[in-house]
Amino acid sequence: MSKQSMAGQLIDVDGYKIHYEKVGSGPNVILLLPGGIGTTRSDFSIQLSQDKGFNGHKFTMIAWDPPGYGFSRPPVREYSKDVYKRDAYLAATLMNKLGFKLYSVLGWSDGAKTGLLMAIKYQSNIEKLVVWGGNAYVLPQEKYAIHAIRNISKWKRQTLMFFESVYGNELQVLWNRHVNHYMNNLDDICRNEVHKIRCPTLDPLPEEHPLFLTDKIYDSQLYRFTRGSHNIHQECSDEFNRVVTDFLLEDNY
Repeated sequence: MSKQSMAGQLIDVDGYKIHYEKVGSGPNVILLLPGGIGTTRSDFSIQLSQDKGFNGHKFTMIAWDPPGYGFSRPPVREYSKDVYKRDAYLAATLMNKLGFKLYSVLGWSDGAKTGLLMAIKYQSNIEKLVVWGGNAYVLPQEKYAIHAIRNISKWKRQTLMFFESVYGNELQVLWNRHVNHYMNNLDDICRNEVHKIRCPTLDPLPEEHPLFLTDKIYDSQLYRFTRGSHNIHQECSDEFNRVVTDFLLEDNY
């Protein structure tokens, strides 16, 4: 199996070696935050692509591999109850180091947790927020769902092949650490703080997902997908990209 090559570049962020990609040159800056053990390309290859992704003339896209994921290794990821707060701090520090003072955040799954924390703490920097597949707290059924796919042999073949090209023989061990973190460390992320978010927020959800964020965030709007599941940005990419683009560019003309 061929080893995946690094698509972006490395930068030192507060002592961490961080891999990031910069795509596009538009005036609207967006930061894309991937999910658990995710990378720029595993989670956002469609959104970053020239033909099917966000318009590079309208957007400047920054995507990263969180510390301990993808090409932001070594070291391996340090799991703790405050891991998403650390990610939020490092992501904000990365954007500041790249010279971006005002930007929107798109966070999926674990990245949604980081995005919520960024919007709470760095309000003067976050223009708009889009979060999906993640929440301010973890439900018991979410823990059951991730435990059910602990064994990577149960993954879809295409997904497994991609992550093996990044992590090689370490994949099962690294995924076990992530699942253990989810099962043992995660309950509340920022449930009692999401009301502090003041930036316009979009919550694009499949029909079965709860409305907690939409109810708690002051300036939020909901978009319901009639199909798709956890990874709607991949399963319904055309619709997702259109809805998010309209939201991000609203009031910008």
